Amino acid sequence: MLARSVEHIFWLGRYLERLDDTARLVNATSHLLIDSHKDTEFGWPVLLDVMGLDSADVLASYGLTVQNPAQLAQIEQAVMRYLISSNDSPVSIRTACSQLKYNARTIRQLLPRDMWEELNKLESFVQQHCLTPASRQQRYQLMTEISRRCQMVIGTVDSVMLRGDAFDLFTVGRHLERADMVTRIMDVMVLQTLQPTQLKRPRFRWISILNALGGVESYHYYLANNASGADADAIDYLLSYADFPRSVSYCLNRVAASAKGLPDSPAILQHVHQLQHLLNRQPLTDLSTLQLHELIDQIQAGIIHLHQVLLGVSLTAQQQLTA
Repeated sequence: MLARSVEHIFWLGRYLERLDDTARLVNATSHLLIDSHKDTEFGWPVLLDVMGLDSADVLASYGLTVQNPAQLAQIEQAVMRYLISSNDSPVSIRTACSQLKYNARTIRQLLPRDMWEELNKLESFVQQHCLTPASRQQRYQLMTEISRRCQMVIGTVDSVMLRGDAFDLFTVGRHLERADMVTRIMDVMVLQTLQPTQLKRPRFRWISILNALGGVESYHYYLANNASGADADAIDYLLSYADFPRSVSYCLNRVAASAKGLPDSPAILQHVHQLQHLLNRQPLTDLSTLQLHELIDQIQAGIIHLHQVLLGVSLTAQQQLTA
């Protein structure tokens, strides 16, 4: 595999996962707002914060103010436009899909035909249906369909793609993106709405997030079979329960397993093991909300560093091989 292909296949995995996770995030917020009390401070602008943006600045570009109750409908429309249909937004679903197709086209020779066809169908669907504002019900159905089509691409990859460096990089990209998004959702959507010393978790919010991640049933199974019983917590489940495919622990395990076959894997595995140590060094249910904030900040910083190390190591090794 040529050096220039390494980054494209890695980003192909990241953008596909980002597309799926963003669609799930929009639906998770719909659930949260339906379940929340009418006086809750939680609202649509938090989605922009999850994506690493300043919600006040984004809304100001639309002539809106975050804390203005009279503009709630306009704020929702602006946030949805920025996250779904805007071509100028770096975090929108349409932008992610365009980047997905660009990276796929660049490495077309590495992709199975079946995968290429599913990617074309996904890109065509997104560009056709993510153009105009929709009602909440229509938007919910649209996000569900986008997520389903992303899963069809992943299923095709698992079925027909040759196991090798390209598959490993694609898998690493997907699971690194998933771990990053899960920690962002946990930190911004739930933990930052609690007081730093408040230990009680708002369970309905966690259930809404788990529902969007497809993890409600497996979480109930986890509760029923966890030795700590009532002390079992969704925080512990989403961070460290390695049998749930969307937990951070599971994602790190998959990154480690896939990275073993990559050039100079010891440097990559060292950083993965450091992140795993953060999750395993103490019981997460014993942490205060403030300590959980700090832990998630450390995990997110570690994910960014791992991204840099992985691409830097892979590109350097590949350049040496092709020099």
